[in-house]
Amino acid sequence: MAETDEGQERTEDPTGRKLERALEEGQILTSRELLMAAVLLGGALQISIGGHYYFTEFLNAFRNGLDFSDALQRDMPLPEMFAARMGDIALPMIFFSVPLVALLITAQIAFGGFHFIIGNIGLKFEKLSLFRGISRMFGLNGLIELFKSVVKTILIGVVGTGYLYHRLPDAMALARLPFEAALASTGELVASTILVLVFATAVLAAIDALYQWYRHTQSLKMTKQEVRDEMKETDGSPEVKARIRKLQREAAERGSVANINQAQVIITNPQHFAIGLRYDFVKGTAPKVVVKGSDAIAKMIREQAAEKKMPVLEYPMLARAIYFTSEIGGEIHSELYQAVATVLSFVFHAGAEGDKPEIEVPKELQFDMNGRAMERRRVA
Repeated sequence: MAETDEGQERTEDPTGRKLERALEEGQILTSRELLMAAVLLGGALQISIGGHYYFTEFLNAFRNGLDFSDALQRDMPLPEMFAARMGDIALPMIFFSVPLVALLITAQIAFGGFHFIIGNIGLKFEKLSLFRGISRMFGLNGLIELFKSVVKTILIGVVGTGYLYHRLPDAMALARLPFEAALASTGELVASTILVLVFATAVLAAIDALYQWYRHTQSLKMTKQEVRDEMKETDGSPEVKARIRKLQREAAERGSVANINQAQVIITNPQHFAIGLRYDFVKGTAPKVVVKGSDAIAKMIREQAAEKKMPVLEYPMLARAIYFTSEIGGEIHSELYQAVATVLSFVFHAGAEGDKPEIEVPKELQFDMNGRAMERRRVA
């Protein structure tokens, strides 16, 4: 497993941003051996299938190129004559090369995708560095490429020699055949030899493709720390996100102060939290939070409640429980029904006069000033 300088193993799959940067830097999954094998295979198939057509066209073009009688009779300029001779071989060359280009692109798309990065077209002077060039030549990757080239040469040489040795009797018999038959047999021998060599190249290409895929995948692996850093760059650090959420919450709470007229009772911490509740007798649904806030917003709620002579009751544990488990416009937590019903009953029947009733907040809904569950904190 690859490790960084800090000793952390690269075990994590690359993030989307990591893949984008790799493409921008030209780090694309490809295999030169695979692409070369695809081109050679396409060329061998074309020679096997349309060899007679290409041979005839190029032979005629060669004969016409040696015949200057027509050009001399018409006093044809040299450039025009050269263009005419090139036109004789242009069509077969197009027929031969276009399928190879299409096959090359198709092989790359099938293996690693086709990515056209405009930024990679420009000249990069750092790639012209002599020191870097020597490092690439004698580095690990250079040695691996050298080893692959030696193995490829040996394998193709052995396969080609073995096949030609197998077809040696056929080659020896060419001298006894008529010219036309010998020419056809020679073409068949050349085509079959090319196909055998291409097959050997394809085997090497398959092995190289697996190696390149493994190497590319490992090069994109990330450490856990790199993933965390990337998440911070993409989404922002947890501290920044927490600050943004706090500001958003404060903005919502500040806007909810306008709903204080809908509240039937204000429950406070008493200093840090204030929550306004309302119960709809007609619908008979659970009590809802119509306004809530902390610190400065809580102070605004208490001041406006005092101006409007609303009942304000101090229930620190209940105030924190509602604040951290309910949203503005939403119903209170089901585990708080009994405690809130006791408070509302006291407000509706006694007008919040006299000693306020005792209530009990479930232990799992008891929070400290920072919203941390007190039950879990005690267990820890």
